[in-house]
This record gives sequence, C-alpha cells and structure tokens, in this order.
Amino acid sequence: MLGGSLMLGAAGCTDKFEDFNTNPKAPTEEQMKGDYASTATLIASMIPVVAQGQENNYQMLDQMIGCEFGRMTSAKNQWGSNAYYATYNPPIGWVGNMFDTTMPMVYTPFFQIRDISGGEGLTYHWANLLRIFATVRVSDCYGPTPFSMIGGGNSFQVAYDDMPDLYNAMFDEIDEALAGLKEASTGTGGSLFADVDYIYQGDIAKWAKFANTLKLRMAMRLVNVNPTLAQTKAEECVNDPAGLISDAADAAWSTFIPGGNALHKVTELWAEGRISADITSYMNGYNDPRLEKYAKAASDGSFTGARSGVYHYSNADFPSYSLTIYGANDKLLSISASESWFCRAEGALRGWNMGGTAKELYEQGVTVSMKERGADIGNYLSSTAKPADYVALDNASYNISAQSTITPAYDDNASFETNLERIIVQKWLGNFPNGWESWADFRRTGYPKWFPVVNNLSTDGVTSARGMRRLAFPQSEFNTNESNIKQAVGMLGGADNSATDLWWAKKN
Repeated sequence: MLGGSLMLGAAGCTDKFEDFNTNPKAPTEEQMKGDYASTATLIASMIPVVAQGQENNYQMLDQMIGCEFGRMTSAKNQWGSNAYYATYNPPIGWVGNMFDTTMPMVYTPFFQIRDISGGEGLTYHWANLLRIFATVRVSDCYGPTPFSMIGGGNSFQVAYDDMPDLYNAMFDEIDEALAGLKEASTGTGGSLFADVDYIYQGDIAKWAKFANTLKLRMAMRLVNVNPTLAQTKAEECVNDPAGLISDAADAAWSTFIPGGNALHKVTELWAEGRISADITSYMNGYNDPRLEKYAKAASDGSFTGARSGVYHYSNADFPSYSLTIYGANDKLLSISASESWFCRAEGALRGWNMGGTAKELYEQGVTVSMKERGADIGNYLSSTAKPADYVALDNASYNISAQSTITPAYDDNASFETNLERIIVQKWLGNFPNGWESWADFRRTGYPKWFPVVNNLSTDGVTSARGMRRLAFPQSEFNTNESNIKQAVGMLGGADNSATDLWWAKKN
C-alpha cells in the first residue's frame, strides 16, 4: 500500500543522475561474457521503461502522474498529507521521481550496450530506441532534458537540450535506430532475445513498427510549434515500408509484471484508485461497448468512475466506485493498436498525406480499437450520442454536467476544431489506460474536455481549466548538477513550476 510503496518508490534502486554508472543491479563483468548473453540481460533491464511493471514505479509514475493527468484513473488520498498530484500540489519530494527513476534505468544499461557493441548492431539500435522512448516521457514531464550531450564516463554533470534541439536530436537518433532495426529484422538475431523481450518476444520487425509509431507520436507533439517538421516526420512514418503499429496483433503490451499487474494492485488490492469519472461519463453517454472491457460495475450496478482531485473520498464510499477491470496476470499497455490511426486522422485533418481522409482514418482507428478490446462495434460509427452528465455515488456536490457535446459519428461538414476534438476523444478512449498520451494531447490541443478537479490546491497558479502543465525539475539535479539545471530553467520561458507551459504545449 502506498504508505510503504511511496517510500520505496521515492528512495528505490537509484535516485540521482550520478547513479547512471553505478546501478547496483547492473550485470557484473563475469555476467557480461558473450555479446548476446550480456546484451540480452541489459535489454531486459531497459524494456520496463515503456511500461513500468514494478508496482512502486508504476504507482509513483503511471498511476499518480500519467493516469491522473490523462484522466484514466482517479486516486484516493489517504496518505496523511494534503500535498497530492490530483489536487495540483504534489510534494517536492515526489516531483523528481520520473527523472530519478527513469534516467538511471535507461542509461546504466545503455552505456554498457554501447561499449559492448561499439555503437552498432541490433542491440545498440534497440537500446537507443528505448532511450528515446524514455526521453520523450521525461521531457513530457519537465521540458528540457539531457540527451545529446550525455556521453557516459564518470561525469554526471550533464548539460540539457532545449526542446527544439532535443526533438531534432531525437528525430536523428530514431531514424538511425529505425534503420538498424529494419536491417536486423531480416536476420535471426532477434530470436535470441525471445525470453527476455517482454513486449514482442524478439520479433524485431514489430520493434521497427514500434519505432515508427513512437516517431509519429513525436511528430504530433510539434503540430503547433513546428508544423512543417511535424508533417515531414509524420509522412515519413506513414510511407515507411516497415509500417506502424496498426493492428491488434502489433500493439505493444508488456508482460513485465513482477508480482502481478501493478494497475490491479493499486486500484483493487490497495484500494487507492478507481476508473476516472471522465471516462465513464463519455462512455456511458456513448453506450460504448468498450466500457465493460475497461471497468467493473459500481456498487449500484452502474459504471461510475471517481472524480479527480477529491480530498478525500471517505474510506466507506470510495470502494463503491467502478474498479478498472485489469486482473493480476494482465499485460500493461505501452502503445495501443489504434493510436497510429488517430494520429494519421489528425494529420489528414491538417492537410497532410496520411494515406486516407480524416474520416476514413478516424473510423479505422475506432474499428481497430474495438477489435483490440474484443468489443462489438455495432452502429457506433453512426452514433450521434453525447457524453453523459456525471452523478456521484456518495456526494451530490461532485455531480457535474457533461463538458462536451462531441459525438462518435464523424461529420465532414463540421469545423476543424470539432473534428479535432472528435479524433482526440477517441484516441483517449482507445489508449486506456495509457494516460501519458492523453495528458500530452490535452496540453497541446485542449481536448478532451474534462471535468475540473474538485479541489485545486495549486500554489503555482495552475488553473482548473488548463490543468497541470509540467512538473518542476527534480531536486536531485539542483544538488548534483547545479549549473546545468539552472541553464535548463532559463530554457523554460517561465518559472520552474507546474503552471509553465512546455514548448509544444501552449494551445489550450
């Protein structure tokens, strides 16, 4: 439960940037004999960055940040403090967890793989792809992030890339990684990793699709700040023969669930989360057949999620709300099968060459999502239903009217903004429970339209309409990398707090 798990999460396997080269769980030199044997161990230690299966890491990163700010689940505060992510005032000791957990998890094995491989070959390109995935997520939290100037060795005083330079560098690196993966996908090397690859069991062709889809994610981040680059990179992804994750069989689900599915533990076993009220209100209004695949019925038989930012639900009433339906042995989602279709639909809406019209690509995204979740689509694509008002189970003061009137049925005659909202709403519903992408989409587009948090306790000026914009830089960096982190603060264009927009996230 969180009282203990927070302590473990906050002071876990490493908590400082300097630990990149001193991870006590890294393989010994004796274990590093033999190229594939050593790199297999190292790749296995990196793959969890795409889906944090360890329960403490999952709770501190995915549940409390990604799922909360992406309105997939809602947390219950029972931890003896009024400092809380859901109420926009997380304690200073928590905000560095994404950085302090992710960066060592990536770079300790990455440096070793680079040294073993000489910076070439399958495992190097694979490791570089995982490094880029992790960097996107860290940057989504903080903004400027160390990347191009991380060299390894014994130095932990690393300069940050400002965000335009960071994206240029990541695009260069992902293109190189993609080329290496495509070359390797024609060989048999991937089969040697089948037992340690928690996502694709050594199928390197699927990792190439993963790389293209990650690149498409990155392109969509830039639509409002560098639309030319965004279009170029998105069209490259669509036209690449390696393909995108676009079918349920290619979706990225992780089997790294040591001790059981972490979402199941957090919500059901520890009773510290429920499905979001926003999800159930949209899906109840739509009579969406995926809802019963995402959530269990509440105590009254309805599907009723919990509002975000309640401080706090009573111990008696909170269990009445709908649980997520994830079981102890279920996989964890990294990239859904439908995501690339909705990215392509948005690109087509913007006039890009995405291989179809916005309507065609949107409807294919919904169709693929239904297939991925084992739901019967019925007449959903022609539905003009709207999101439902929300009625709480325990406190009428939480009741609230629907914030949107968007329908599932696509309308070619609607405005750009209406159809953009439609696409982003379905992208959100199809990505459950990956809240990271929804939080990013909300910050760059203003969609989906969510309920305001019940209690906004921000001291940084975060508004209920715009929500948390980022996390403050980690204190560990001010302790060990002071001159560089101060330069990074200067790159923000605002204060180092949760109300300052990221470079790409300024529309809504």
